[in-house]
Amino acid sequence: MSAIPALNTLADKLDRSGATEIVHPKHPRSICIINYKGGVGKTTTTALLGIYLAKLSKKKVLLFDIDAQCSLSLAMGFDPEKVSNTELTVYNLVEPKAWTKLKQKKLENYTQALKSIHLPKNLEIIPGSFNTDELDYLIAKTLLKDEKRYLTELFLYIKQLLLSFEEEYEYVLVDCPPNKMFLTQAMLRACSFYLPVTIPDQISIYGMPRLIRWVCQIDPPSDRPKLLGYVLNALNRAGGGMVGSQQRAHFDLIKGVMSTLQADERAVLGDKALVGEIPRLDVIARFLGEDKSAITEFNVKKSGQPTVDACMTAIRNVVIDRITRYNGN
Repeated sequence: MSAIPALNTLADKLDRSGATEIVHPKHPRSICIINYKGGVGKTTTTALLGIYLAKLSKKKVLLFDIDAQCSLSLAMGFDPEKVSNTELTVYNLVEPKAWTKLKQKKLENYTQALKSIHLPKNLEIIPGSFNTDELDYLIAKTLLKDEKRYLTELFLYIKQLLLSFEEEYEYVLVDCPPNKMFLTQAMLRACSFYLPVTIPDQISIYGMPRLIRWVCQIDPPSDRPKLLGYVLNALNRAGGGMVGSQQRAHFDLIKGVMSTLQADERAVLGDKALVGEIPRLDVIARFLGEDKSAITEFNVKKSGQPTVDACMTAIRNVVIDRITRYNGN
C-alpha cells in the first residue's frame, strides 16, 4: 500500500463556505458510476467496465459497492447476508468512528478476490453491506456536533481512502446508490471522474442534467469530478438502431447534457458526450445472476444485436482515452 497522508484537525482550516483550504489529491483513475434513478444499469456498467478494464490493466482493478442493496456484490458472486456478518465490509470502512483511524485499517483485509474462475484474477471488490442504509443516520448524528468540521472530515477521509489504493489498483470503480446521501456525496468528491448511466426513456433521463448541474455546484471546485460522458443501457434495438421512443428520449438527453458541460469537459468530450451503448441481452442477465460462465458468450452475436464484447470494448476504450486526456498524459 502507498503511504496515507495523516488526517488533519480541520476545525480551524475552513473558509466561510465550509470548504477546506486543503486541496487533497485524488486517485487519478477513480470513477463514480451514478444516477439519481434506480434500475438503469449502474451495477451492470460497473461490473462489465471493471471486467474489461482489468483485461488491459497491468495492476488490479477495485470495485467499491456502496449501495445498501448490495447488487454489485451479488453480481460478483458474494452472499451479502454472509458478508454483512463480518467486520470487513464497506460499512465498517466508512462509518464515522473510522474517519480518524485510516492508518490503523488493514485495507488489504477489506478487498476480496472474486471466486469465479471466469472472472479476471486482477479484479477485486470491497463488498457492500445491508447496514449501509443506516450510515446516513449515523453521519447526521455526528454532524450535529459540528456540521462544517465533521462533513469536511468525512470528505477528506474518503479521498484519502481511495487514494490509498493507488499503488496497487490502477482503477477504482464505485457503484453508487440512486440518492444524494452523505456517502454518495463523499464518493463523488473523492473520485476524479463520474460516469452517469441511464436507460433511454423519458422517465430515466429526467434527472441526469440535474445530476450534472449538482456536480458543477460542488464547492470547492477542486472536489468536482470530471464528466466522462454517459452510458446508455438496456437498448431495445430495431434493425440495429434505437426504436423511435428511445431516439426521442436520447435527443432530449443530449440537449440537456451538452447545456451543462464545463469548458474543460467540453474540450475533452467535444460534441459527443455519449460513451457507448449496452443492449438488452439475455446473456448479460444470466451473467449478473448465477451463471458466470455466460461471460464466455460475450463475443457471440445473436439476433442482429452487437456483442457484449464489442460494446464493452468500445466503452472501455473511450473511458481510457478520456481519462488520459483529462490527466494530460
